[in-house]
Amino acid sequence: MEDVVRRLAEVVVRQQRFSEQLAQRQEQTDQVVGLLRESAAARVPLPDARSTAHQLMTKLTAQDDIEAYLHTFEVIATREAWDKAEWAKILAPFLTGEAQRAYVALQPLASEDYDALKREILARLGLSPISAAQQFHQWSYEDQVPVRAQAARLSRLGQLWLLAGEPSASQVAERVVVDRLLRALPRRCRTTVGMKGPTTLREVVEAVELAEASAARDTGERAWAPPRRVNPAWRPQEGTSRPVPRPAAATPPDEPMPTEPSSHGPPAWLAGCAVHQAVPSGAPRRTVRVEGRPVTATLDSGSSVTLVQPGVVQPRAGGRSSIPITCVHGDTRNVPARQVTVAAGPGSWTLEIGIVDDLPVPMLLGRDWPGFDQLLASTVRPASRELRGRKARSRKERRPRPVLLATESEKE
Repeated sequence: MEDVVRRLAEVVVRQQRFSEQLAQRQEQTDQVVGLLRESAAARVPLPDARSTAHQLMTKLTAQDDIEAYLHTFEVIATREAWDKAEWAKILAPFLTGEAQRAYVALQPLASEDYDALKREILARLGLSPISAAQQFHQWSYEDQVPVRAQAARLSRLGQLWLLAGEPSASQVAERVVVDRLLRALPRRCRTTVGMKGPTTLREVVEAVELAEASAARDTGERAWAPPRRVNPAWRPQEGTSRPVPRPAAATPPDEPMPTEPSSHGPPAWLAGCAVHQAVPSGAPRRTVRVEGRPVTATLDSGSSVTLVQPGVVQPRAGGRSSIPITCVHGDTRNVPARQVTVAAGPGSWTLEIGIVDDLPVPMLLGRDWPGFDQLLASTVRPASRELRGRKARSRKERRPRPVLLATESEKE
């Protein structure tokens, strides 16, 4: 038994010695590896991220989608473990066009921030949160474009609008409520509130209250009028003779007021009820461009809305937009509506027009188009000048006839 215990003790001692030798050798090996790494780092520098980027990326072109290009850069930078503080400097040599001008326009400190550079580039290209919200609400389905591409475009606009700045779920919901409230405000109030650029519901409410208070104050100032000053009746003092009244002055002839419309201007034109009867043949017509296509439009100064045939503008597929039209006979009906751009000599404006199936003319241009008065004046003025010239010539050609002053007839 004693021999067994003695042998076990010897084995344990040998194992301890062997473990100590292994630990010493491991420590020596680590020291050697550390020295080798230090010497290698001193002789061979680590690869620069900018040189690596030139091997992995291409320069931005006019055909590239800027959002997809920036997303690709972010994926490569994350995979290569580049320092995010250097992302802006790495991306700068690859930018061209408007994106490059956005980088140059930033301040030196802001140009080194990749997030600030990305926001500036997207804003320069019309992809800021405000622009994305406007494009999101103006989006319409196109039959010629695949639905998958349109859905992706609409999703990107929604994300740029609602997810800018990494908001929380409550902040996203608040953005939707703020946008809906701003669009529902009256035009006079919406313009004033929109200029303040509110981002929260509280800011919108305060801006609306301030606008309403200012409008009420302005209304009160216009309604107030200073008291009329009335001179007391003049009475002569006792003991004095009455003054002799002056002869009444002749009444001056009537003259037109300066604000009275001139009789030489273009006559107002009323094309009549285009729903129940045909448009007169003498109605003024001009060629305008609807979404870039030429259309012969009949000018109707008695209409407050512009109407077209379905062959000129097609209603939106599944669209619910409509406008009510009322003719001179009192009939009212709702017709499909769509926002289009109408261009002519005075300029180009976007407005909402009605689409009527039984319209007797291709297009009936009303006064809701801002350049209507100028277009009507330029259309009818040459005819008015010609008509006045004919009347002047007829007066010159007219000769006085002799007048019978007496007669020898007994009946007379």
